Amino acid sequence: METHWLVVVARLGMAVLLAGALGIERELSAQPAGLRTHALVSLGAALFTLTGTEIVHADPTRIAAQVVSGIGFLGGGAILREGTTVRGLTTAATLWAAAALGLASGLGLYGPALLAAVIALVVTAGLKRVEAAAFPRRRGQLVLLTVDESPFSTVLTAVTGVLPNATVTGVTTEQNGSRRIEMKAQPAPPEELPVLAERLLAVPGVVAVDLHR
Repeated sequence: METHWLVVVARLGMAVLLAGALGIERELSAQPAGLRTHALVSLGAALFTLTGTEIVHADPTRIAAQVVSGIGFLGGGAILREGTTVRGLTTAATLWAAAALGLASGLGLYGPALLAAVIALVVTAGLKRVEAAAFPRRRGQLVLLTVDESPFSTVLTAVTGVLPNATVTGVTTEQNGSRRIEMKAQPAPPEELPVLAERLLAVPGVVAVDLHR
């Protein structure tokens, strides 16, 4: 019985640790589904697997199928559409991967689970920079503007004079009456970003500029 519980602790612990690494990467990327969500998804998948295989003696493939279909609903909730922008696809994929890590850990496949976790981290963290450098125009330049209570159309007309190819993807109103405008534009070289920020700050009504890739 002691050995049995050590195995249970090892498998559940491995599931939480491996998926937690993915969750930390999502936390650093400021995504809503982070450390706790990924860890709990993997823990749940591992516990379902352990319960089914060790107690009920069910077919592991049937358990995996149920976990995969169930995680689809959670992954769908991580995908958000804001205007023409769709966010959360990578987070939904990492949640799916976290469930797979939990399944593998629950079955005692420590080696494949560890290897998959390392590859997943390389894909999410490492390839992000490669993707941004190789395909900058696909993602575009994310421009966040904070504007005062000036007429929206007037500010937008002046901003599009600076960014002629930009499209507005979202507008939110803050409690103090200011508005936050999210736009996607053609990406600018890094050395030109300070100049672009100065030009946008010179637009009447714009009080803050935040440029991201």
